[in-house]
Amino acid sequence: MNNFYIIGNGFDLAHKLPTSYKDFAYFIYKEYIADTQPGYKFLEREEFLKESENILRTLQDDIWDFPSSEVEGIQPRSYEEGLILGFLGILGYERTTDLWSNLESALGDIKYKSIRHEIDDVVDNDGDFDMRKIGYVLEDGSQEWTNAACKFKSTFRDWINTVEIEKSKRKESFCNYLKEHKGYFLNFNYTETLQKLYCIQDQDVLHIHGFRGDGENSIIVGHNSGEIKYESSMLGYNDNIRSLHAALKKTLQLDSLKKFLNTCEDITNIICIGFSFGDSDDEYIRALINHPKTSRAAWLLHEYDKDEVAEHSRKLQGFGIDPLKITSEKIL
Repeated sequence: MNNFYIIGNGFDLAHKLPTSYKDFAYFIYKEYIADTQPGYKFLEREEFLKESENILRTLQDDIWDFPSSEVEGIQPRSYEEGLILGFLGILGYERTTDLWSNLESALGDIKYKSIRHEIDDVVDNDGDFDMRKIGYVLEDGSQEWTNAACKFKSTFRDWINTVEIEKSKRKESFCNYLKEHKGYFLNFNYTETLQKLYCIQDQDVLHIHGFRGDGENSIIVGHNSGEIKYESSMLGYNDNIRSLHAALKKTLQLDSLKKFLNTCEDITNIICIGFSFGDSDDEYIRALINHPKTSRAAWLLHEYDKDEVAEHSRKLQGFGIDPLKITSEKIL
């Protein structure tokens, strides 16, 4: 047990599981958007993805038109739809080239300044700028944003629970690899693919972002950005956007990782499969590099794409890993 696997979403995707953020986007579309569009025409997945950015922009007005919380007790479905559509409107201001491939980063880089400028300044009878009234407009319009973020996260959990691992098949090549390279698993996925397809014991797997089998509050999704760079002159609006930013922030589980590593044997190899080395997970890589059980390990990258391997190798070297300790191999 001297191997340590880092498993990312590419692992589930290689098993033909619909676990990309684009699959999540399509789930939202089917659940909340499809029957709300004027001149409704249901879009299949690929057709939706081509239009998804445009669809989000049509929802931008919804961010100032959240349903009253009173609706929750009368028409809970309408209230939830309003929260989701409003939140998607907020994402519609994000100018990321491919939002659904960079969702977590986008959650930490919402363009609050652009949103603020969508609201016209309010003037009094003399034509002077009325800061008090515009402050009320911005504060009232944004006070449901944190609830919308919570609904967005609960919808993410709902989607994860629809993934059917039973429809997937294990890869014999990986099965054979595991027989010769036993180890522990740091799993960034929310699914039990390792346990169900490869009979890995639960105690040998750390689901660092939570596990869908551990209850609705265990799933961790969000950004790892710093403080908001924009601040308006309206205090109430500022408070609401800070609350939203905090609600969308990912809580790092570094203590959980350290405890898990403490139970491991000394690790000779760290094997990365389907892991994207996204910036939001940098702290976990640093923790592995600095922990005595893993600090001297060599790094092996699954060779899915040569350009990707080169990029990940450069990132590891940026962390101070000797390039001679970084190799690649096709594992799956």
